[in-house]
Amino acid sequence: MPKIDLYRKIDEKYCSKRNADIRAGIPSLEYKNELGEMIQLPIDEEAEEKIELNEIEKGWLPEEYDLDYVQEFQIGNPSALFGSSAITDSANQIGIAAHINSREAMFQETIPLKATIKDTPEGQVLTFRHHFPKDVLRGVIKLEFFFYLASVEKKHPFQADEIGMRLSDNIFETKLVIDGTGSTFPITESSIPGGPLWQLRKHWDDPVVDPFSPASVEVELNKSHPLFKQLSDSYGKKAGLGKALMNSIVAQAMAMIIYQTVLEMNNMEGDSWSFDIAEDGSILQIVGYWQDTFEVDIQDLSISSVFNSLQQGLEKLNRKG
Repeated sequence: MPKIDLYRKIDEKYCSKRNADIRAGIPSLEYKNELGEMIQLPIDEEAEEKIELNEIEKGWLPEEYDLDYVQEFQIGNPSALFGSSAITDSANQIGIAAHINSREAMFQETIPLKATIKDTPEGQVLTFRHHFPKDVLRGVIKLEFFFYLASVEKKHPFQADEIGMRLSDNIFETKLVIDGTGSTFPITESSIPGGPLWQLRKHWDDPVVDPFSPASVEVELNKSHPLFKQLSDSYGKKAGLGKALMNSIVAQAMAMIIYQTVLEMNNMEGDSWSFDIAEDGSILQIVGYWQDTFEVDIQDLSISSVFNSLQQGLEKLNRKG
C-alpha cells in the first residue's frame, strides 16, 4: 500500500525541484591513544554507509579507547525549505537529529544537532558531534539522520504543525561495526575453585540474529585455576606470557562455535541456507567470516574436520603475518 504524506516533506524530488542543495559529508572518526594524541581513522567515501572499525584501524581497540564521531551537513539553499507553499513557514526553524541505537549494547537515543536551519539565502553547515564511551562500543551501532520541525511560530495547510514532527526519511545512515567482521572474542571471567581453566558457554537461541557477544556465547576463564595468571595479560593483547595457551583456547572455542552453529543451521534449514542471511554482528555472520578467512571445512561436518582445517587456516595466516 503506497504511503500517503499528510504534509510536505523533504525528499529527493522536492530538493531537486527547489534547488535545496542538501549534502551529507563523509563521517569523521577519531580516538585518543595512550599518549594523549588524537588519531583520525581513515574512511573511504565508498565505505561510509558501513564502517568496520577494526578493519580500517588495527591500533584501535573498543575495550581500550573511546570514540568520537563527527559529521557535517551542508544546506546550500536554506530558503528553498521555507515559505507558505514550502516545507514550513519562514518564521519557523528546521533541525537535523540523529537516532542512534545498538541492539548489542542495548541502548538507543535521539540527539538533535545544536544548530538549526533558518530561512536565509546563505548556505549553512550543521555539525553533529558525539562521544561514544568505550563501555557502549560493541556489536553494531546504527546512526540515522533526519530533518524535523524545530520550532513553530506560524502554520499553513499541508505543513507539519508540531515541534518534533519528522520532515524527511533518513537523509543519511551508517553502521559502525565496532568489532569488525572478525570480532573481539567474548571472553569473561569467573572463579570456580577446582574447576577447569576454561569453559565455552552457549546462550544463543538463533545464530542468524543473536549477537556475537557474551550475552549469546562466551569463553569463561577460571580465575581460580593455577594457569590463569599466565593468561591474564594475554587475551585482547598482542603479547603476553600465556599467548600460545590463549591462542589454543580461542582456536578450540572457535571450532566448537563453528561446528555447533553449522549443525544447528543444517538441522533447521537443510542444505538451503547460506551465510548471506546472517544479520550484522550475529553469530552466523562471524562464523561465516571465520569459514571464509580460514577455509574451514564444513561440508563433511565433524568436530575434527572443523578443528583441523581451522588450525591449518590459522597457521597459514600466521605465516603470512
